[in-house]
Amino acid sequence: MYFLDKRILTHDHLSMMDRLILFLAEYLGTAILVFLGCAGCVKFREGSGPGALEVALAFGMAILIAVQCVGHISGAHINPAVTVAALIMGVTPLIQVPLYLGGQFLGSLTGYGLLKALMPHEYIKRSQDNVSLCSPEPNPKLQDAQVVFMEFLMTLFLILVICSAWDSRNSTKLDSFSLKLGFVVAGLALVGGGFSGAHLNPARTFGPALINGDWAYHWIYWVGPILAGIVGGFVYKFLLQKQIRSTEEGTNGVVTPIDKT
Repeated sequence: MYFLDKRILTHDHLSMMDRLILFLAEYLGTAILVFLGCAGCVKFREGSGPGALEVALAFGMAILIAVQCVGHISGAHINPAVTVAALIMGVTPLIQVPLYLGGQFLGSLTGYGLLKALMPHEYIKRSQDNVSLCSPEPNPKLQDAQVVFMEFLMTLFLILVICSAWDSRNSTKLDSFSLKLGFVVAGLALVGGGFSGAHLNPARTFGPALINGDWAYHWIYWVGPILAGIVGGFVYKFLLQKQIRSTEEGTNGVVTPIDKT
C-alpha cells in the first residue's frame, strides 16, 4: 500500500462562470433530491400511505435523477458530507467548498419550499405527532447517541461507495453509476429509516427543518453525517486508495482523483 500526499487542494483554475455553474448544479441537484424524496413521503389518506420500502425507493430514485442530471457537471455531491469527503480525497479544492455548500442548502430550501407550496397544510404538518413532513424524527425508543451512531454508520457506507467512484482504479467501472448509487441510497434508507429516518445528509434535513421550524434533534443529522464524511474520506484516502502514477490517472476531474504531484 502506498500513502498518498497529505496535502488538501486549496485552489483551482476555474473562471467565475465555471464557479457559478458548479453552484447551480449543486442547487438543482439538491432541490431535485429534496422535492422528489419528500414528495414520496406524503400520505394522502389518513391511516394509509407509503411504507418504508416506498419511501426508501423514492429517495433512491431521487438520487438517481439528481446524479444523472448534474453528476457530469459538479459531481452531484448534493450532500455536505460528500463535499467534506471530496475535499479530503483531493477531488474538490477548498475554494470550491462554499459554492457546493451554498448550492446544497439553498437547493434544499427551494425543493422543500416548492413541495410545501403544492401541498395542503394537513399533508405537511401531521397533527398526531406534531412533526412535519421530512423533518427530523428519530425513533423515540432510542437514545440520542444511538441515533447519531446509526446516522454515522449509514452515511459512512455511502461515503465509502462514493469514494470508490473517485478511485482511479475504478474509472472503467462507472457505467450506470447513478443507478447504482440510487439503489445504494434506497438500501441504506430502508435499513436506517426505522432508527433515525436515515437522512444521511445535513442539507436534506435543513430545508424541512428551517421551513417548518422543527429544530428538535436537528444536531443529530449534522454530527453523524459530517463525522462520517471526515472518517470515510480519511479511511479511503490513507487505507484503501493506492497512489497512481500521473500517467495512469484519469483526466476527468469530477470522478477521479486529481494529480497531486
